[in-house]
Amino acid sequence: MSVDTDRLISFFILWGTPAVFSIVEYFKLSKTEKKEAIRDLTSVKFIVTTGFILTGGVMASLGRLLSLLPLHVIGTFILVIGGVMSAIEAWKIKRKRSIVILVLIVSMIALTFII
Repeated sequence: MSVDTDRLISFFILWGTPAVFSIVEYFKLSKTEKKEAIRDLTSVKFIVTTGFILTGGVMASLGRLLSLLPLHVIGTFILVIGGVMSAIEAWKIKRKRSIVILVLIVSMIALTFII
């Protein structure tokens, strides 16, 4: 298990920057807004769509970073599940948006295997 320095820096920029900004913004919220945010983040709809996409993306990136193919494949599989569920949810509201989501997820999966 070797760690490439370029991949490590990319990993921290890709996942660390949004995480830090999200945490900072969370602490700026009022108590009622924090409760609403926690309620939204723990809803089944969010977990199955965005949660799976984020979890799969992080796992695939970690698998790529640590040169662990099983972790990369499992993360990609979770990413696919989240993308499909997200596209299904978007299909109910706007059909064009669901196609855009599918294209973005396929692009993200392709990039995880290339980069």
